[in-house]
Amino acid sequence: MTEQVEADATVCRGGIEFESLVAEFRRMHAALCAAAPDSGLTAALQREFRDVANRLESTRQPVESDRASWRIGMSSRGHPTLVPFDVEHLDEHVFRARLEFSDVHLGGNGAVHGGTIPLLFDDFLGMFVSAKGQPHSRTAFLKVNYRRITPIYTPLLVEGTIDRIEGRKTWVSGRLLHGSEITADAEALFLRLLPGQP
Repeated sequence: MTEQVEADATVCRGGIEFESLVAEFRRMHAALCAAAPDSGLTAALQREFRDVANRLESTRQPVESDRASWRIGMSSRGHPTLVPFDVEHLDEHVFRARLEFSDVHLGGNGAVHGGTIPLLFDDFLGMFVSAKGQPHSRTAFLKVNYRRITPIYTPLLVEGTIDRIEGRKTWVSGRLLHGSEITADAEALFLRLLPGQP
């Protein structure tokens, strides 16, 4: 029986079931950010959240590669902190995806928080470099320009291009678009790690 439970846990770890769990967590997170619960509901939810945290902490994996959120794939759907997106196109030079920010990412007045946009670019461009540039690279430089307000709950497009590769360096650029308008763009340098570097 124990062997079957362990086998099932291995199958689920990082799989569709976990992605669905993360999706529900994101829904709860957005609802919490937009809510104004009364004291009774606040107290009840605090107890429920504490119970859930205790249950999850009992399954904590010290080794990163054993964690379900470590296997996030090319959409970031398996990691609750990252902005999920749907890949539209990926080749050797161009990467495009669709996404939508929620109340989790609200900065104010219906606009995405400015700190969320560099997180999106770092994750999105980093995945691109790992898949089509140089695997095992880390961000060395990331510059983000804010061109217009980026709205929440609005379909958006993010795209990236690999501009050049020189030795261990991969230069990339990215754009976040609302329709035909660029709301933010980015320039980044990723550096391939040397053997033994974490």
